[in-house]
Amino acid sequence: MRLVCLVFSLSLLPCMAVAKDFGTWGDLYPVAEPDMLQTIHERLTELQRSGRWDEEMTAFKERTVKHSQRPEPVAGIGKTERYAERFFDPSVQISSDLKDDKGRVFARKGDVINPLATVPFAQTLYFIDGDDPQQVAWMKAQQPETLMVKVILINGDVPKTSAALDSRIYFDQGGALSRRFGLTTVPARITAAPSGLRLRIESIPAAGSAN
Repeated sequence: MRLVCLVFSLSLLPCMAVAKDFGTWGDLYPVAEPDMLQTIHERLTELQRSGRWDEEMTAFKERTVKHSQRPEPVAGIGKTERYAERFFDPSVQISSDLKDDKGRVFARKGDVINPLATVPFAQTLYFIDGDDPQQVAWMKAQQPETLMVKVILINGDVPKTSAALDSRIYFDQGGALSRRFGLTTVPARITAAPSGLRLRIESIPAAGSAN
């Protein structure tokens, strides 16, 4: 099996500056703005002294747990009302030469590379709204043909949906995957197309459909 690593990097261009003494213009005064670290230290000391430190930490932990269990819903995703099928080509055009750890070029600028030609897509992705009982029931009825399956929420409570489906659940944080695949409605199912070089994206109504 041939392993090809595609590495995309951003180069930071250093800025050169030349300093020159232009003398003194006007009167000089000491900086009156308080030191930021000192301000933070004083604030924390005050919280501890007043007994509010434990309250603030408890509230922070509760907010963190709540957000991890129910992240912000992905905006702009509706409910699938009718079946639709389309295909997604993940090919990318290389913007600069790519080299391996020995400096050998394995992809040149301008080349179009399809990662599926090297690493087959051997899983099924399901996107659903965990707050919709109909979609959860639809997910329970699914019989994927791949061993690897991922259920991805665009909305809902992660622990509750995981318990309902007796499965590990993922959440599309910030809608990155939904945007990548151009999803506008759920349920949606993503599998490898018959050619193996594209992805098959299906929008499937949950009502009256088990497939």
